[in-house]
Amino acid sequence: MEKILVIETGGTFATESVDGVRSLGAGKGIYGKREILERQEKYGFEFEVIRPLFMLSEDMTFNTQNVILEALNAIDYEKYKGVVFIHGTDTMAYSANLFSLLFSNKGIPIVMVGANHPLDMDISNGTINFASAIDFIFNVGVQGVYVIYRNEMDEIVVHLGSRIEQMDQVIDGYFSFKNREFGYFEDGEFIQNVYSPELDEIQRKENPYDSELKLDNPNVLKILPYVGLRYDKINLDGVDAVVHGTYHSGTVNTNSELPECSINTLIQRAKEKDIPVFVGEVESGFDQYETAEALKAEDNFHTIYDTSIENLYIKVCLGLSKFKGKELLEYLNTDIFFEKFK
Repeated sequence: MEKILVIETGGTFATESVDGVRSLGAGKGIYGKREILERQEKYGFEFEVIRPLFMLSEDMTFNTQNVILEALNAIDYEKYKGVVFIHGTDTMAYSANLFSLLFSNKGIPIVMVGANHPLDMDISNGTINFASAIDFIFNVGVQGVYVIYRNEMDEIVVHLGSRIEQMDQVIDGYFSFKNREFGYFEDGEFIQNVYSPELDEIQRKENPYDSELKLDNPNVLKILPYVGLRYDKINLDGVDAVVHGTYHSGTVNTNSELPECSINTLIQRAKEKDIPVFVGEVESGFDQYETAEALKAEDNFHTIYDTSIENLYIKVCLGLSKFKGKELLEYLNTDIFFEKFK
């Protein structure tokens, strides 16, 4: 009989609400749900379950992610039809990007799911997310890391793990970078979006770095721009690298009249400490604004095009475990699992 491996790590999916407080419970309620039992009968498979840790994902750190990575590295993927990975929604985007960079070429789908409310609440989407992951494994079956999540519009959306962005705190749903979701389920059928990579291309995709990279607890400072940001006040002591986002137009403040608010001040201060600065979420192939032309041309400053800030952050964290200088830059500009696209 075919097997699906379930990796349980907790999250809202495994919580119970008592007196208005959600706390981790037993976390086993999903396997007796009607929708899941029906799919077991339909596809003829059994579950194998492991639990490398059990936590709320807002408490995720590099140390806990390394516990998960150790478990993922120990799996014999040839034994399974696919993997369903239960993870909390708060930090799932970071974990999905991490796993995509390391485990997307294992020959089977690794599908991450979470829940917006405890499973015993009627408004929870946890059961349909889990059930849809099973459908994806048996009906699509292509290798890679994916996130399946039913949003507030009742759309069951499938995201490439390498393109998913942090969930909006107000809108109950994930977005993919540049709104390029992989596909969606409609009436139980998976429909792939036309701008997604073809299934045979995904199945042939190889990772030139395989699993040689790891998280060595790097201190990567992630900065998102906002009005009033003072670069002269940022503490760079002990920082290994800086990942900097941009405004909507792919721009940052470069006003020389107020240098304390200009990213050029950060670039210069980082250069003095031999800290690389990477700017992400910039689209290639378009005219630049004059403010971008004013960016300081230093050898520690690099623009990484056509990838999300979440993916770039995780990629820098991984890359620092083995590379620096030109080798690190080459790694960041290499497409591992369709994270880079125009």
